[in-house]
Amino acid sequence: MGFYLSPGVYSKEKDLSNVVTGIGTSSAGIVGYSTKGKTGAIQLITTASQFLAEYGNPVPGEYFHYSALAYLENGNQLYCLRIHNGALYGGVSVAKTGGTNYSFVAGRSAATYADDSNYPDALLYITGKDQGVWNNKTGIRITNLNITDYTFDIEVYYQDSDGVYQQVETWTVSRKEQTDGYGKQQYLETKINDYSAYIRVADNTDEADTVMPVAQAATLALASGSDGSAVSDSQYVTGWGLYTNPDDVDVRLLIGAGLTSVPGQSAMKTVVEARKDCFAIFDMPYVQLTSSTSMVTWRQSTQNFNSSYCGLYTAWVKIYDQWNDKIVEVPPSGYVASMMAYNDYVAEPWYAPAGFNRGTLNVLSLTNTFTQGDRDVLYPAQINALQTFKGKGIAIWGQKTLATKASALDRINVRRLLIVLEKTMAVSLLDYAFEPNNDITRYRITAMLTSYLDRLSARGAFQTETGDRGYRVVCDTTNNTPAVIDANELHVDVFVKPIKAAEFIQVQTIVTNTGASFDELIAKGVMF
Repeated sequence: MGFYLSPGVYSKEKDLSNVVTGIGTSSAGIVGYSTKGKTGAIQLITTASQFLAEYGNPVPGEYFHYSALAYLENGNQLYCLRIHNGALYGGVSVAKTGGTNYSFVAGRSAATYADDSNYPDALLYITGKDQGVWNNKTGIRITNLNITDYTFDIEVYYQDSDGVYQQVETWTVSRKEQTDGYGKQQYLETKINDYSAYIRVADNTDEADTVMPVAQAATLALASGSDGSAVSDSQYVTGWGLYTNPDDVDVRLLIGAGLTSVPGQSAMKTVVEARKDCFAIFDMPYVQLTSSTSMVTWRQSTQNFNSSYCGLYTAWVKIYDQWNDKIVEVPPSGYVASMMAYNDYVAEPWYAPAGFNRGTLNVLSLTNTFTQGDRDVLYPAQINALQTFKGKGIAIWGQKTLATKASALDRINVRRLLIVLEKTMAVSLLDYAFEPNNDITRYRITAMLTSYLDRLSARGAFQTETGDRGYRVVCDTTNNTPAVIDANELHVDVFVKPIKAAEFIQVQTIVTNTGASFDELIAKGVMF
């Protein structure tokens, strides 16, 4: 309460309406090799068309695109990271007045201005917006030089499927920090970089901003772009490391996208176990698909993970690749992630993302058709099979985590329930940091979480019985003793009974005599 200095009516407010807010349950992250797209930063992609515009069409044998597009069939928040191994920018040097414009004779590792003895008269460097051979299909022209207002046009051209340059962009820019008649900035780096779909520009600021470039009437091709070498595990490890901080990127699923090396999958496992708010979806290596024995041996002897934050799937799927007009075999992780997003849309995260209601796959076929005996070998080894059923379709037929201990946490629906539960409560409880650790604060926390858990209970998140809602919140003096309070801690304990999925359905036919009473037989427990 403040100190009042004179009589009057003083109005004040106190907000006690804290509620638990929801979180996204199926946002996904993916790391992979691409010959096109922004590097060095994670990008949010929400549609397939946006993904294709940024990263280009799929390339057979590279699974980043296929897995991403599979997820985007049902999901709409995909955080993407393109990795590469020494890819280079192609480009051109635009000279100052009196000089000569040149295509690059060597690729560049960064699209920023630097002195270069090959181009002593360079006023501008123009490169592709990101590294890759695709740069070399781009060309530019410098036109409409205006020495009165120091503006000029940079026209951008890109080759069509016949190799013919088509104009795709025009930028009216200046080397001066100035605005046009509409108040829009004209300085070329500000106007083009991060906005053009094709190029970046680096200005030689050692030259006066009144110096104009040499006109380029014919299309000057960007040259020397390179895709680099094949990516290695180290690039994947570094890439997945960018997902470690949940404050940087908010994801619930990590998509393996064909990453089957143990170091690569271990990097994903490290991320999910550090964050504890997301789940990693792994693919079985293609070379192990020869038999269920081979898969189990790889799982237990090579991969050998023990984690409830990861799941492993087999076989691979066959799809029609419309961009290359062929049938290709691709890893299942993108399709599994897509069905988890679908599961959350039609049901809840604590429903099992499997079976024909929430696990039917939109694919042509599978690389393997497993027998019951195969599945009896795979499932105890924590390997979730995709299965073809004649007349029914193709479905995910398992939902085990990679936890080797038999418990509620060896099922994906339970782990995803706890991810949602723990993340949501953690975010909501941030509002109580630095509040007094007294009965009022503890009561408010208990009331807020009870209201939230009541809603989850009504939506089927917990095993409930008469008089039991399937959870209990404890935040009182029983777990906040004087010693706890003196340590500046506030303890909240939440007990839950997670809902279980019916994975094993037993149908028993009991044959009786003609005069038998069904009620009597049931009462006697003959079915047990």
